[in-house]
Amino acid sequence: ALHTSGRSCSVRPAALARPSRHFASSFQATQADLELVLQSKPWPPWLAGEMRSNWAGETGAAAIYRGCQAALPRIACPQQRAALAEFAEEHVAAEEAHLAAMEIVVCEPGERSWMPAASFGWALGYASTAGRGARGMYVTTHAVESFVEEHYGDQITQIVRELDSGENSVEREEALRSLLALLRAACADEVHHKEEAKERACALSTGGAAARLADRLQFLAIYWGSRVGAEMAKRI
Repeated sequence: ALHTSGRSCSVRPAALARPSRHFASSFQATQADLELVLQSKPWPPWLAGEMRSNWAGETGAAAIYRGCQAALPRIACPQQRAALAEFAEEHVAAEEAHLAAMEIVVCEPGERSWMPAASFGWALGYASTAGRGARGMYVTTHAVESFVEEHYGDQITQIVRELDSGENSVEREEALRSLLALLRAACADEVHHKEEAKERACALSTGGAAARLADRLQFLAIYWGSRVGAEMAKRI
C-alpha cells in the first residue's frame, strides 16, 4: 500500500488492465508509474482542483458509455446498433482504464468531487442513444471529447511550465513528469475517441439541414455543459 496524507492508497495491478485488443489505446499506467505520481502530492490548489475534476470526468465518461449500452435496444437498425455496441464496448474499456488509474491517484475522500458524475454520465449516454440513435451518441462523444482534449491540454501546459521553472526538487520533478505522462496518455485516447466519433457521425449525416442543425445544437449544449460541469467539479 502507498501512504499519503495519513491514509492508505492501494495500487492494484489488476485495475490497470489495458482496453480490449480491438481498441488501439495509447494508455498505460503501471504500478511503478502510479507510485511516482502519488509522490507529486501535496498538490498546489490549482492542480488539486484539476485532479478532482479529472476524477469526476473519468467517472462520468465511463458512465456515458454504460448508459449508451443500456439504450442499445432502442436502436431499430441492426447494423447501426451493432456498430454502436462495438464502439461503446471498446471506448468504455478505455475510460475504465483511465478511471482505475485516476482512482488510485485521487484516492482521498477530500480529493474527490461530490458531484454525481456517474448518474449524470449514464443519463446523458442513455438519452443521447435513445433520443437520436447512434448518430446522437456519436455527436455526444465528439462534443465531450472535444472539451476533454482542451481540459487535459491546459493541465499539460501548466505542468510543463512548472517543470520548466526549475524550482522543483529532483524527486518532485520526477513525480510531476510521471503525472504529465499519465495525463498525456489519457488525452491521446480522448483525441482518438473524438476523431472516431466525428467520423462516424459524419458517415450517418443524412436528414438534411434540420438534422445538421440538431447535431450542432446538441454538440454545443454538451460541450458547454461539460465545461460548466468540470468547473463545478473543481470546487464541489
